[in-house]
Amino acid sequence: MKNLFGVAAIMLSLSALVFADESGLLDKNAGIVTKPSKYSVKETIDRVEAAAKGVGANIFNRIDYQEMSKKVKVDIRPNELIIFGRGAGGPYIIKEAPLAGIDIPFKALAWEDSQGKVSLSYTNGSYIDKRYSVKGAAKYVANINETIEKIVSEALK
Repeated sequence: MKNLFGVAAIMLSLSALVFADESGLLDKNAGIVTKPSKYSVKETIDRVEAAAKGVGANIFNRIDYQEMSKKVKVDIRPNELIIFGRGAGGPYIIKEAPLAGIDIPFKALAWEDSQGKVSLSYTNGSYIDKRYSVKGAAKYVANINETIEKIVSEALK
């Protein structure tokens, strides 16, 4: 009987790999929102940067993973990350939950799948509230959600 449970556990673990989408995301409740983009990866991130600056956000960094991968001779599809924030709500959240600094400032990732389709993925503010239980900073989470959605909507229009 123990062997049967062991085999079942292994099969369940392996089957989870089958359900991973092309982004590599296994857990659909991970708080990551993915939206299609009609632009290239670079143009998508350019548009996110412009939209973020349009709401007064600072751009902390842009990372072009495809360019970086060339240095180690690994061929990957276009994939670029932007790190941004206004600093308006994040400090209140981090004051209450220091580990939230892993998710703040915010990041957005534009990536191309094997079919050449580009998507923009980001963590929403509600997930940060859920993940870190920032009850005292809930109004800042709502503001962050609103700001991120405004930036993403502007970038993808």
